Amino acid sequence: MSANTGGTSRLTYGLATGPAPLATGRPAHIDIVVSNSGTEAVLCKQILVEIPTGDLAQDLVPAGGHVRPNAEPKEQWTADEIESGVLLALPQDELAAFTPGNTPVVVRPVTGESVSLTTHGLLLSLKDFKANGLAGTALLRIRETVSVDNGQTWETNQVVLPLAKYPMAEALTPDVVGDLVLREIDTNGNPGSTPVTLLKAGQKAALTWTAPSDAVCDVYYDGRHDGPLSGRDKWQCDVTGLTRDTQFHVRVTLERSGETITHHLSTAVAVAAPVFPQLTVTKISAGGQRGKYDHPLLTIDGAVQVEKDSHFSGSVGVAGESHFYGTVYGGDGTLAVGDAVVAKKDLTVTGKLAVTEKALVGSTDFSGMGNGDLWISGKFSADRADLNTLLGTPDKLTGAFQGAERTAQSHGLLLLWIKTVGRHATRTVYVDINTGGDNFETVAAASIDYGNAPDVWGASATVPLRKGQRYKIWQEGEGGTTDAYFFPVLSG
Repeated sequence: MSANTGGTSRLTYGLATGPAPLATGRPAHIDIVVSNSGTEAVLCKQILVEIPTGDLAQDLVPAGGHVRPNAEPKEQWTADEIESGVLLALPQDELAAFTPGNTPVVVRPVTGESVSLTTHGLLLSLKDFKANGLAGTALLRIRETVSVDNGQTWETNQVVLPLAKYPMAEALTPDVVGDLVLREIDTNGNPGSTPVTLLKAGQKAALTWTAPSDAVCDVYYDGRHDGPLSGRDKWQCDVTGLTRDTQFHVRVTLERSGETITHHLSTAVAVAAPVFPQLTVTKISAGGQRGKYDHPLLTIDGAVQVEKDSHFSGSVGVAGESHFYGTVYGGDGTLAVGDAVVAKKDLTVTGKLAVTEKALVGSTDFSGMGNGDLWISGKFSADRADLNTLLGTPDKLTGAFQGAERTAQSHGLLLLWIKTVGRHATRTVYVDINTGGDNFETVAAASIDYGNAPDVWGASATVPLRKGQRYKIWQEGEGGTTDAYFFPVLSG
């Protein structure tokens, strides 16, 4: 930073540049800091800055060039380029007060109106211009209009700030290669001023950066390559079709004095609801929500297709062959099975079993069960008193075995029982379920032939029914007796 030099002024002026020092023929940024380092309060009407413009060594901005001024604090100052190379900074109020040190001073101009105190000084930034191409020293002339007697008299003072320009350093430093930033673009394709860090899937954006015009740039992201690009110092690369978090990489290459200099820029953006067309991982650890026994849950929103055998030590829904070594829980404590379930050993249901299609439960005779959806290859037995305790008192269906069509009044279980009487009693009972129109299909059967066995309740057929489902019960054979019971146990 340079201090006051040349001329006299009531205010103190400092100068900072980027890059430092300024590079000829390259984008530049200048900050002029104004404050009061003296012992008297200073009122200020305006500050005028003259910037040498032309193509000589003592000029700063090339002929025909313009700068974009910006004043801070914005609520107290305005800055405009009133003509090429001439900047005018004015306070928002009629006057601005620069107080000495940290002592607060109440200032009232001759109009009697109160004026806001400028206790933080003034920052005047000059942006969006390129230094001309010749090495040399440019002189910035600053004229201030100030008063030290509370606005009774005014004076104009001038101070000169020298600014040197040098040929560009033989390196691609951050002062020469600008930041790589992703910005959202509007409907006209113009990038916004604020960097974007989160995109919606498919949202359009633009990747922006700066580089010397004779440098070569290559852009890499999402498996794509744009480039080589050259011939400009400000770049905008439109980005579309991003579906997942993406890393951007720009390689900047410059030839100087027979040597190749390379600089790398990188940035990243997150994409909401990312999509991965193909993903191979060694292990997925669940986190966040926890299950019934405080185990972490892996949540998959949608269907999961498994093309080969899969082994799970937790629980997940799949559309292939899966092996579970833990506990499988339904969303509300109910496990809904839409296809076949094969129990090769024991099947224990302590709560509620919902079958969306049909269930066949055989008896001592398993012939004809090959097309069933639910196989029980072990023993299935229960005393009706135990079922009453578990499921409640059933409705006994009078005259159930005459083959008449019936309609289930609620969800429930239909149980058919056979009791032998005397010797060689044989009896087979059937349940037919309506499959549409006037068509019925046998879904359950049970038969018994106990020879010389004493009177005993024997085989049974069990069928879950949905509310409104049409069905028929019929029987064959002779000897023994049969009973039909309906347990309205399921919800709905």
